[in-house]
Amino acid sequence: MRQKHGQNFLIDKNIANNIVRAAQFNFSDEVIEIGPGKGILTKIIQTQVKHLTAVEIDANLLAVLRHYFNFHNAQNIELINADFLKYEIPDKILKFISNLPYNVGTAIIQKILPLKNWTSCIFMLQKETVNRLAAKQGTSDYGYISIFTQYYADAEILFDVSPKCFNPPPKVISSVIKLTNKNLQKPEPLFFEFIKHAFSMRRKTILNALSSFKNLEKNQAKKILTTCNFDSFLRPDKFSISDFFCLTTEIKKYIILQ
Repeated sequence: MRQKHGQNFLIDKNIANNIVRAAQFNFSDEVIEIGPGKGILTKIIQTQVKHLTAVEIDANLLAVLRHYFNFHNAQNIELINADFLKYEIPDKILKFISNLPYNVGTAIIQKILPLKNWTSCIFMLQKETVNRLAAKQGTSDYGYISIFTQYYADAEILFDVSPKCFNPPPKVISSVIKLTNKNLQKPEPLFFEFIKHAFSMRRKTILNALSSFKNLEKNQAKKILTTCNFDSFLRPDKFSISDFFCLTTEIKKYIILQ
C-alpha cells in the first residue's frame, strides 16, 4: 500500500550497505539521517557512528523505530518526529545521509548546502534529479540547481538503484550521489537570483536574459557582455560558475547607478 507521505522504502540490504559504506562513517561522526522510514539504513548507521539523529515526518514509522532501538538499548541515537524542512539543524559538525523523498529532495539539498557545519552528504534521489545536480556546463541537464549544488559542493554520482530494490517500486531509476562541502561563503543574493532568472528562459540568449533582469537596458546588457568578453548570442547553459560571477559583478555596477 502507498504510504501517506509517498515513501518508497528501500528493501535491498546489499544496496543499503553500499550506501552506508559510501559515507565512510567513523566512530567520531555526528550524523543526521533524513526520513529513516522503516530503518534499513538507520540500523546500519547506528552501529558505526558516535551519534545519529534520525528525523522522520511519519509518527507511526518513528514509533516502530523507537521500539526497535529501545529494545536494543541503543544509546547513541535520537529519533525526532519532524518535517526536516522545518527542523532546526544543530550547529555542530555533521554528515548527512538519506533516501530523499523525490518531491522535496532539491528543497532539502538547498537547505543543507549553504550551511558551514557539514562535511559530506550521501543522498539517493531520482536518477534524473541526480544528473541535474552533477551536470556539467553545456549539457542539457545543466541548470540553476546544478550551479547551486556545485558552488557549495563537489558532486560525485556513485551508482544507480533499480526500482525493484524498493517497496512499492517507483516508476523511475534512483541514483546515489556524494556531496562534499567546499566550505565557501554564501555569494551575494544577486548571484543566484540572476542565474535562476537566466535559466527560467534557458532557450533565450544571455543578452535577452540580461536585458530582462532588474530593469537593465539593452545597451547596458551589451556593455556587461563586452566587459566580460562573452558572446551575446550564447545561451545560459554555456556559462560556468565563474562566468556568472563576472556577469553579476558587472550587473551590480549598473544597478547601483540606477
